[in-house]
Amino acid sequence: MTRKAWNWVVVGVFITAATAGVACQEERHGAIQVSQEECAVCHLAEYEATTLPPHGGLFPETCGDCHTQTAWIPAVAIVHDWFVLQNRHAEVPCTDCHTVGFRPGDTPLECVGCHQTDYDAATMPPHAGYPTDCASCHDDAGWQPSIFDHPWLLDGAHVVVPCGDCHGGTPPVYAGTPRDCVGCHQTDYDNSPYPGHDTFPTTCNTCHTTDAWTPALEAAHPEGAFPIGRGAHEGFECLDCHDPSLGSSAGGANTDCVGCHTGEHTRARMDEKHREEGDYPRGDAPPNFCLDCHPDGSN
Repeated sequence: MTRKAWNWVVVGVFITAATAGVACQEERHGAIQVSQEECAVCHLAEYEATTLPPHGGLFPETCGDCHTQTAWIPAVAIVHDWFVLQNRHAEVPCTDCHTVGFRPGDTPLECVGCHQTDYDAATMPPHAGYPTDCASCHDDAGWQPSIFDHPWLLDGAHVVVPCGDCHGGTPPVYAGTPRDCVGCHQTDYDNSPYPGHDTFPTTCNTCHTTDAWTPALEAAHPEGAFPIGRGAHEGFECLDCHDPSLGSSAGGANTDCVGCHTGEHTRARMDEKHREEGDYPRGDAPPNFCLDCHPDGSN
């Protein structure tokens, strides 16, 4: 090839600031017309030697995708439009996700493609049985706190209960978990001695809040019939008046008035005071007989 013909070939090379000062070498280019996309013809050594991140086999050899001809560093910002890099993802080195390559299809876009290990290792709660779409419960600001929107309000004591206490099973069951109080608290209901709950409704929130079992809500007591939130009977505990051994609490059936009213209200004194009352029971009488005439506990 003549000098004139070689000069014509070089005209086809894209020359800018960084390349303008590089001496043309006939033995490097030869008779090949070099385009901007064929950077590796000259820069293969740099490509293979790069470690931040390693380029060999991962990145395409079209250097112009990520670099300008001004200098290698800094690289131009990559338009990562197929997966938004923000928050924690913006801090992750490229090769933590791009372990195979950087071409479309090399790296999975699903969360679990990178986070299977996190999913498998999760213990609060164990995630077996959860969907593997991490974004349904987490965002890219961090694993915790979870953004999961629980289908019913977790407040009071429920906030500190491990998920697995309600979502039992192996693997844990999440879909279909009962939402009624007694679905989790049947044992508490069955074993409660304050007083026995066998005739109570199983809607725990009728008498309790999520803060704690005790104290129960005063509103649960039939205040209109027998007030305990005010007056002489204010401040007494359930078992002060209700004796579970006497049966159901319905209608005050297990109320032991005589057991509460000692001193001035002993049976002997009450018998004497009521000797002119025709309906007053003589002899044996149920411990709550006082309610027959004093249903609201007043005189």
